[in-house]
Amino acid sequence: MQALNSTVLRLSTALETRHLPEGTRLLKQTSRGEYLALDRGQQRILDQFDAKRTVQDILHAMLQQDPPVRVRGFYDLVFEALQKGVLCDVAEPAQTAIFLKEASARVRPGLSIALSLAVIVAGSGVMAASSLVTGTLPDRWLELAFWVALGLSLANALAGCVLSSFGRLGGGVRIRFDRGLPFFAVDLQDAFMGGRVCELCVALSALSAPFVMAMFAALMGSPVGMLGSGIAALVLACPFGDTPAHSLLHALLRRKYQLPKCGGRFMNRKLVAQVFNWKHQLVEEKYFLVFSTYAILWLGLAYQYGTRLLTAQKGTLGVLFSNEFSPCTQMLSRAGFALLASAVMLPVLYLVWVLARGLWRQLRPMLAAAERSVQQAANRDVRPVEGEIVRFLASTLLFGQLKPEDLGAVANAMKFIPVEPGRLIIREGDRGEAMFVLFNGRVEVFHENEAGDEEFVASLGPGDVFGEIALLENTPRTRSVRALERSQFLVLTRADFDRLLVSSLGAKAIKDAVQVCAFLRRNALFAEWHPQPLMRASSAFSFRDFKPGETVIEENKPNDSFWLVHEGQFDVRVKGEHRRTLHPGEFCGEISLLRNQPASAQVAAVSAGRCLRLGKDDFLRLVSQDFLTGLTLESTLDQRLGAPVA
Repeated sequence: MQALNSTVLRLSTALETRHLPEGTRLLKQTSRGEYLALDRGQQRILDQFDAKRTVQDILHAMLQQDPPVRVRGFYDLVFEALQKGVLCDVAEPAQTAIFLKEASARVRPGLSIALSLAVIVAGSGVMAASSLVTGTLPDRWLELAFWVALGLSLANALAGCVLSSFGRLGGGVRIRFDRGLPFFAVDLQDAFMGGRVCELCVALSALSAPFVMAMFAALMGSPVGMLGSGIAALVLACPFGDTPAHSLLHALLRRKYQLPKCGGRFMNRKLVAQVFNWKHQLVEEKYFLVFSTYAILWLGLAYQYGTRLLTAQKGTLGVLFSNEFSPCTQMLSRAGFALLASAVMLPVLYLVWVLARGLWRQLRPMLAAAERSVQQAANRDVRPVEGEIVRFLASTLLFGQLKPEDLGAVANAMKFIPVEPGRLIIREGDRGEAMFVLFNGRVEVFHENEAGDEEFVASLGPGDVFGEIALLENTPRTRSVRALERSQFLVLTRADFDRLLVSSLGAKAIKDAVQVCAFLRRNALFAEWHPQPLMRASSAFSFRDFKPGETVIEENKPNDSFWLVHEGQFDVRVKGEHRRTLHPGEFCGEISLLRNQPASAQVAAVSAGRCLRLGKDDFLRLVSQDFLTGLTLESTLDQRLGAPVA
């Protein structure tokens, strides 16, 4: 992250821009075929990249502007723009505006293939078995496959025509196999540049293709064509994967243009958890929940469709067990019906799997905590000598202020645990059972987003401490930690943590640092911070005691401090009118610092109290220099603007 902050970036030369009526700007990286949607605030950020200033300089300058930039949004946008080629290093050569689509056939494995193939097998299996029983050639099975492939190809053709009518270009025609059968396809990604209306129209035109084909089949008097049209409709209406149905839901319900089509991943990983935690509001709640409801209905429809086909062949199934046909014909026919039966049961099995997986994720913290199994790998044979551990702990941020005898007691109580690369050390949602000190190696910290995808948070190295906040707060883990390479840890269990660091030692400096982190963690402003930046921030805070009635911040006067209530209660007044009372863990002063304006309220101690103070320079420096610090400043600030608190 420090390397990124010191980098000078510029906008790519291979960009196509389109402005939508609602103020959104759409960017297309023409040499890569990547797309990016920007709101007005994001446009203001990208416009600052003039190939002259570093990323950190731009962020620091935008924090001084009115209104200041959102830190989370700033870094999210920079990362995404870099990934998609919208931003590039000044040293990179200019790119040509040539956009070539891949023309080769491709197969994308996933749930959409399995379910689409199941629907096709459900229809073709019946016809293949019936053809074998009656002794006829499987020409009608081949005819059915032709009709299904024709429906998929026609859907792409219609969608491509609609895309062209919006003035957008479709990718080159190619053959795809990711719906169970080969069909002609057109890359329709450019609908993104046409806006939501274009995406909706393209998806609807693709979904209409099977109905157009069904009318032709009816006019031709072809029952196989009618069946093929129905199967093609089911395949195109499949909610999983990059299908017209999913594109329709995504365009209609998503809140952000940048949101990928992750409804299927949400259903697989997070749906059951959301049912148990229904009070937890999701940013993309409408998209996720409507998608999941539609997916369940589609699975039920696919199951009903398959069972009706299977029921219609009961007579044929009885013939298979007679002696009227050769053993070879009977074997092939039974295999066809076995395929049909398995295809019919696939939607049911998938729903059972989603439910079982979701319930296991709910029970896993109690039954199989990741750090519990890690602690069982403690190895005293490779444990360093106590003197080496003591010297190492003395060099760390958390233990550096302890006396040598106190360090010795902590070192003696710690387990020494080696882990292999890829081993999960802490799992998000588990109950905290220990504090970890990284002795050597590297680990990555990540968390799950709303869709259940892993998002990188930080990389930690030797001397970094993690896991202590969950012990202090007695809350579930808020992040996961995984070893990037062979690593070794010093681990302090919950009981020893309480006995040595909280109760017995009485090391005031350590307790203060821990308490600062705990206070920072309790409020919404710092809720998303990783413990390591919290520990760094704690060293910049200082305590200040206030007498009853003493003023902390004066209304309409300049304010140069951020205040966090540690003890006592503090009264907040605007124009002499009481607005609220601040309690331990709450804070004030951030609005005037971030808006660079006089304080909007007066804050005074109701009774004897104590606050943690952070100066303006330190506050802004932490925000502008560290990716993890200040990521949620804006959400709390927006809430406060409705009811000013200095």
